[in-house]
Amino acid sequence: MAAATDQSTKIPDLTDPQTFADGVPHEVFDVLREREGLYWQPAAFGTRNGGFWAVTRYADIVEIEKNSADFTITLGNQFPGSDGAFAALRDDMLVMDPPRHTKIRRAATAAFTPRVVANFDPWIREIVNEILDETLPLGEFDYIEAVARHLPARVIARVMGIPRDQRERIVKHVDAVFAATMAPDAGVSMFGVMEGFFGYAKELQETKLHAPQDDMVTALSQLVEKGDLDQNQYEQYVQLLVMAGYETTHTLIGQSMRMVVEDPEVAAAADKAVAEGNSTRLVDEFLRYTCPVMNMVRCATRDMEVFGETIRKDDVMQMYFTAANRDPAVFSEPHRFNPSRPETATLSFGSGAHKCIASALAKLEVSILFEELHARGVKLELNGEPGRGQNVWINQLHSLPVRVIR
Repeated sequence: MAAATDQSTKIPDLTDPQTFADGVPHEVFDVLREREGLYWQPAAFGTRNGGFWAVTRYADIVEIEKNSADFTITLGNQFPGSDGAFAALRDDMLVMDPPRHTKIRRAATAAFTPRVVANFDPWIREIVNEILDETLPLGEFDYIEAVARHLPARVIARVMGIPRDQRERIVKHVDAVFAATMAPDAGVSMFGVMEGFFGYAKELQETKLHAPQDDMVTALSQLVEKGDLDQNQYEQYVQLLVMAGYETTHTLIGQSMRMVVEDPEVAAAADKAVAEGNSTRLVDEFLRYTCPVMNMVRCATRDMEVFGETIRKDDVMQMYFTAANRDPAVFSEPHRFNPSRPETATLSFGSGAHKCIASALAKLEVSILFEELHARGVKLELNGEPGRGQNVWINQLHSLPVRVIR
């Protein structure tokens, strides 16, 4: 094992949500990327070996994510909880290795390819304008509550075939799951929250089998009937679709607008990008810069020498996507917001077999949102102090008070 916490480097406790209370500690990750080998962060709970390796370089993370033989996700995909507490969630695709993961993932991948998602543009645009029509006349509002919470909830509800009057159930469920992620027994706590939602997934299944529609829940329900998925896999899949379709997009919507209302240079760059028809590139840069899901983990399956360190079986590899997205070995001027940059392959949605299947959908939602705000000539300004969450996993923003100035 390399040197444990070296106090001379003034590296804060990366297991403490307070470390992320004022924002992502990018100056710390800059230091860690430049160190030889990896950095060992002790942890009082949530791992089997008493801590984790902080992996901050882009190339190292890509190497880990493509090597499921040496680095498994089956003990959990996040810290805390990478100590086997996720065993109860074994049928969740997020904690499966290939080839088991490959079979389950195939059930929905075709529904979220960029080509298919591009066909969603008209009805997503309708939802965006519906939300803006409801919100902008207020003059002053919380952008998180009025826009960031409702847009992804309405979109994923439409994709899944969830009735309009049940959209808020999605929001409340996801909020409860992410509140549970910081518990010492995160896997167990999350499973307790999820159990109630599994009952709702069963209700949806029965409804869709009785009256099939062109939506994801109908398709998954029919796969259970055909024997391609079992019941537990179906329920976990519905749960995953809600989580993947909501939280990343919710955070991206909030954090990107926070950058716009706080930084005139970002606002000007965003306006220019949309005006020139480059909203997709703009969203790519917002994703790189804000990185909604800051990290994921894998666990070593054996003792090995890699990345300049002696890694033990069950050691947790904490992959900091948010640090890799600012790796100067990959991105020129990594701390500068630049929608015109040539490097667009970020790790905000992961890589390899577990790259987020709904990434194209999230990007389309946010692209359309900026396009429609631009088309209306709407400008927003900060109207109070943003409320940042305290979470070591998600780059959360709980409130963003704004006012319409044009």
